[in-house]
Amino acid sequence: MASSSSEAVSTVDLKKYDVFISFRGDDTRASFTSHLDAALKRSYFETYIDYRIEKGDQVWAELEKAIKDSTLFLVVFSENYANSTWCLNEIVEIMECHKNGQVVIPVFYQVDPSHVRKQTGSYGTAFAKHEKQDNNNDHKMIQNWKNALFQAANLSGFHSTKYRTESDLIEDIIRDVLEKLNHKYTNDLTCNFILDENYWSIQDLIKKIDSTKVQIIGLWGMGGIGKTTLAAAIFHKVSFQYEGSCFLENVTEVSKTNGINYTCNRLLSKLLRENVDIDTSKVIPSIIIRRLKRIKSLIVLDNVHNSELLQNLIGVGCGWLGAGSTVIVTTRDKQVLLSGEVEEIHQVSKMNSRNSLQLFCLNAFDKYLPKEGYVELAERAVDHAQGNPLALKVFGSFLRGKSEIEWNCALAKLKEIPNGKIDRILRWSYDELDDQEKNTFLDIACFFNGHEQDMVIKILNECGFFANIGIRTLLDKALIRVDFENYIQMHDLIQEMGKQIVREESLKNPEQRSRLCDPKEVGDMLKNNRGTKIVEAIFFNVDEHTNINLSPKAFKKMVNLRLLAIQDQKGYVSLPCGLDLLSTNLRYFSWHGYPLKALPPAFCPEMLVELCLIESHVQKLWNGVLHLPNLERLDLTRSKKLIECPNVSGCPNLKVLNVSGCDSMAEVDSSIFLLQKLEILLMFACTSLKSLSSNTCSPALKELYATKCINLQEFSVTFASTDGLVLSLFDSWNGNELPSSILNKTNLATFQFPLIECLVDLPENFADCISLESTLNGDHDHSITLHKVLSSPAFITLKHLIIYGIPMLSEISDNISLLSSLEDLELHDIGIRSLPETIKYLPRLYRLYVDGCGMLQSIPMLPLNLVDFTVLECESLETVLSSMDDPYDKPNPSTVILLNCNKLDPNSCHTVLNNAIAAIELGATGEDNNTIQYLLPDISGRENWFHYRSTQLSITLELPPNLLGFVYYLVLSQGWVVEGARFGCECYLDSSSVERICITRFPRLDMFRYGMPYGNETIFDFASDHVVLWYDPVSCNQIMKAVEEIKAINDVNRTSYNPKLTFRFFIDENESPYHEVAIKECGFHWIYKKETVPPTRKLKQHVFGTPMLSLELDVTKGLRYLLE
Repeated sequence: MASSSSEAVSTVDLKKYDVFISFRGDDTRASFTSHLDAALKRSYFETYIDYRIEKGDQVWAELEKAIKDSTLFLVVFSENYANSTWCLNEIVEIMECHKNGQVVIPVFYQVDPSHVRKQTGSYGTAFAKHEKQDNNNDHKMIQNWKNALFQAANLSGFHSTKYRTESDLIEDIIRDVLEKLNHKYTNDLTCNFILDENYWSIQDLIKKIDSTKVQIIGLWGMGGIGKTTLAAAIFHKVSFQYEGSCFLENVTEVSKTNGINYTCNRLLSKLLRENVDIDTSKVIPSIIIRRLKRIKSLIVLDNVHNSELLQNLIGVGCGWLGAGSTVIVTTRDKQVLLSGEVEEIHQVSKMNSRNSLQLFCLNAFDKYLPKEGYVELAERAVDHAQGNPLALKVFGSFLRGKSEIEWNCALAKLKEIPNGKIDRILRWSYDELDDQEKNTFLDIACFFNGHEQDMVIKILNECGFFANIGIRTLLDKALIRVDFENYIQMHDLIQEMGKQIVREESLKNPEQRSRLCDPKEVGDMLKNNRGTKIVEAIFFNVDEHTNINLSPKAFKKMVNLRLLAIQDQKGYVSLPCGLDLLSTNLRYFSWHGYPLKALPPAFCPEMLVELCLIESHVQKLWNGVLHLPNLERLDLTRSKKLIECPNVSGCPNLKVLNVSGCDSMAEVDSSIFLLQKLEILLMFACTSLKSLSSNTCSPALKELYATKCINLQEFSVTFASTDGLVLSLFDSWNGNELPSSILNKTNLATFQFPLIECLVDLPENFADCISLESTLNGDHDHSITLHKVLSSPAFITLKHLIIYGIPMLSEISDNISLLSSLEDLELHDIGIRSLPETIKYLPRLYRLYVDGCGMLQSIPMLPLNLVDFTVLECESLETVLSSMDDPYDKPNPSTVILLNCNKLDPNSCHTVLNNAIAAIELGATGEDNNTIQYLLPDISGRENWFHYRSTQLSITLELPPNLLGFVYYLVLSQGWVVEGARFGCECYLDSSSVERICITRFPRLDMFRYGMPYGNETIFDFASDHVVLWYDPVSCNQIMKAVEEIKAINDVNRTSYNPKLTFRFFIDENESPYHEVAIKECGFHWIYKKETVPPTRKLKQHVFGTPMLSLELDVTKGLRYLLE
């Protein structure tokens, strides 16, 4: 956890009265003040005025109590206000409360404010009278009266002389009171609520609204994700800014129950603040429409299921609403918003792990962190909720007050049986689907979660489910999402709901269900031959079972089986008597570890789309030609006993064939190259393969990998086109000449090939990317060969060069500068000691990546346009960027990673740190909004670069004045994290003594991306402590903006509270636990505005190579941090 201390739940200090009115009764009781009080009551404020004191009470004690129990004070200064010692004592007490943050608004009613402030005019006369009438009067009390009047009259307020009518004056006072009390009660919601990134994104949309237009904002997301709560929080925050407002909850259900006219009348009545009764929402009287168009309204329509309902309530194109009005619509169905032409749509995302834990703990423990002894249990519950606020609240409330034993039991139950309340809410979206969409949903929940979208669509289309539109509907209803790699993902709670729906088809007899995925239930059914025609899909993870023998007829009765997937990596399933029959209705068949030598003789599922037999025992897949007209993917990866490549001429739609690791296969069947739709051919490590030749090839071919085919002697494939082709012959080519079939070809995307001299024969524009590796014989001088090929036509036009695994390559020649088109250079595991000085002349190089070059000692000046500079595991590296003179005439890459370069000398480390700070300050003062991030070994003197340092992961502070931004930094300890782990910081704003707001959370996602295999994980290893610093202009702007807003509110409210920020630094491991690495230190480097700090532009590079102690003497005028 980022913080070890627990935090109490913040609650608003709710006072008895909203508004206390101080006034002179004889002047305004029956006129202005009575109208003001009535207007406040119509706006549902609880007011206090003096006639509420009951007879017989201790008058002043009761009045003093009422003052202290009020939130806001309206002081009506009238002609004779100062004549009353009672009023003067009130104003003294009120101004004392003002010092504690209570709001005071003066109203100067037919009196000059300067008379009040200076005690002149009628106020001077009154004070002269007080001093003369009572010679024993306490002079200190009179001075207190004068001070209080002076302070109150200096506050901004209202002057009656500036208004044409008293009603206009009262209207403005009410609006100001609404605004100020709304800021006071921002947390006054009826449920636990964490303000997160969703809240701030929606608030930003509200602020961008054009005051001349009507804007509709759509909040869209899965059930329970917090749409209604977010809308309520926003409504509560901004409704005071509108003349009319209405929040209609659960619109669809209410309209179904009571009719659309009932809902429409409720809406109109709320907006117009009177009872409205129309006969039909389709015909609105013109007088009502005219009135609506004159007011600025805020409307929340919660849980809208169709666009027609939306139009009935707000008019087609918002035609009923006035300029500047805002409508917020929450829905689970994105199509409602698209059909309603909603321009601003915000998809409500799940809560991050830390906010999730806080929300759960608020409901379970009434505080932000778990009770002692419940940390691991709370984290299990939060993991199960997967960022869904409803689930977090339900789980927390359910587990509240229960023992550890009961927690363990409840969490185990949740894995098997979904919580009823959550399940009911999630099912609303499912119930709105048609039959084909329901089938698509259930197949994904039980079978295809985590599968590639295009293949799933193809398979389900063959099942007759119209999956193109079905998948779109599931996306629109937030029942699934598609990740950036085009894989379908389903939230755990939604997946559990889908499995429960299937389970309810037959609670006691699994074989009577359409889909089976519980390992025990599937194993029992198959072992006992209890399959039925009802079963359509089976997913069987045998690794969770024990050894199981199946009869030949295990699948015979399942004639409607469409989807079959068996995961048997450990070989637990055996078919001692073979397999007689599989359903001819199969669309998807995957058996990892298939135990037989061939498919059943009668196997011929003509609608099959994908056949996957990874690590199978197949020797010959089928005899002759098998007609599978719909097959698009055939995967026989690591089927080491496969002797004969299958004839695929009966599979005209095959797009992907993978025979990688089939090291007994001596040749590839010629039918493969006759396929017209083949796009990807994978043959990694086919060690028995000697020849790959064909006079024809699929015109659709995009990728051909024949890597590590160490006995390949002939490669002669006549390509129809090489445009965009990826061709890999790594560790496969032992000849001294290029394969003739690729000579004179151009426009390949990627070409992977050994570093041999014949590469000089390749033409210009041969490939965008060329990857070079060691030759199989390795008996020539690689440095000389590289020098020759770098000046050849294909390399002059190259954009991306990779040199990989050539430890004997001791030098990269200076003529690399000829690669004028090169944008990306990668060097892996080569024997160079330095990069050539001429690398700085590469005009387009934006990325340099160096990994595992253990002999590398120095890196010279780099090109000015470099953006990404990464050096990993170069343990001999000593100097970096050594030839630079002026930090503003050098490259300032936005990403620099120097991992485990532990011999890096102090001068170079200080150079890198200076580069980082200079680049960030330059970017912060300009228009460049790029994130900048650096990682390098920890160094002595590093502490002098940062203004604020702490060994605590949670830091609370006030930002210094005149700040433009700030740099975050961490010191990470030796150890390792799982690749993909995130580190970063989240920021909370303490806007007052009772409110804490999460402004932003900004993990850096792309630092831990170059891991190495370790068991089943890929890890990111730190051999020593490392420093991470980064600048995030977006988060800086969000934080600074939030602070300025709070300061502006405090100015309006006349309070002197300075907002504090709490930063929590973290390492967030995502799904896998991290080990060993910890945050040892964290803090900031402040970036000040230009007029505040002398620029560092003239600092010379050599200064930063000196010890930090001398810097204090050398550059005091250039570095603000030394002045601090």
